[in-house]
Amino acid sequence: MKRIAIILAVLFIAHTSTAAAQAINEQKRTVAFLFGTIHPRNQGGAPITDEKGKPVAIEIPLGTAFFVLYPDARGGPTFGFLYLVTAKHVLEDTDGTFLKEVRVRLNLKVPSGGRQADFLSVPVSDDRGNLLWYSDSNVATDVAIAPLLPDDKRFDFLPIPISMFADDDLLKREKVVEGDSLNFVGLMSQYYGESKNYPVVRRGTLALMTDEEIDTPTGRQHAFIAELTSWPGNSGSPVFLNLAGLREGSMIVGVNLHLLGILSGTFLNKVKGTTVDASTVVAGNDLNTGISFVTPAAQIKKILDSQALQQNRDMQVQGLPAAK
Repeated sequence: MKRIAIILAVLFIAHTSTAAAQAINEQKRTVAFLFGTIHPRNQGGAPITDEKGKPVAIEIPLGTAFFVLYPDARGGPTFGFLYLVTAKHVLEDTDGTFLKEVRVRLNLKVPSGGRQADFLSVPVSDDRGNLLWYSDSNVATDVAIAPLLPDDKRFDFLPIPISMFADDDLLKREKVVEGDSLNFVGLMSQYYGESKNYPVVRRGTLALMTDEEIDTPTGRQHAFIAELTSWPGNSGSPVFLNLAGLREGSMIVGVNLHLLGILSGTFLNKVKGTTVDASTVVAGNDLNTGISFVTPAAQIKKILDSQALQQNRDMQVQGLPAAK
């Protein structure tokens, strides 16, 4: 009996490891790296200029984006619209205005001319600086979405279906709690690959769930707090919730993944306080606490379901052949 138990345990571990490796490889294919031109500023907030007084412009990796698939039966049983999703602040210059465009770097299915990745240019703002991507009416919601359909014969990518989104019903039904396993996949600015995208994978746990809004760098918003250390470049990464393992007396073998949301930023070692005259003071420093906040997938779904995006889909469906 003991021998049988050992064999079953070994098979369980082997199956779980194989499934986890496959899941990570698929997660890597959902992400793209965003690059853009920004204008750095000094500590006083003034633009850094060259010897001729012209603001310095540098091309840098901005952050991460990922693809989601929104099904629409009007185009057929397997048809859907593809969107690129990121944290909205990733699209901003150092002065808070939106960039003119970003360059989306995707891996190629077949290397071409020694290249294993290539870029797609995607507009971000119009001539007046207005954001062209879809976002929420609440400016604090750190989500931006753009319709984007790369050539699937040329580029290697995989969208996340909205059926994988962790909505409120799933969180309640699965009794998701602090301590549940998370991981994100995204760009690491220090090394992201010279010839192709190499996403970094980081693991952690869900640290705090609350019905209250949380103060974040983009404003007060609903967010999850996660024990996930994030750095510049990680912003915009998809955060996955794994509900495999022993839950409520049942064992789920392998992986049971859901998109929890978007990695939006990290908490710095700063604490607000109030003096006796009711003025606000901030104590601490700019050290990374290792705790990040995650904008819920429900906020992505809210924008995807918005009237503006539905009207966009309606216009595109009119030009499709009749579904069979």
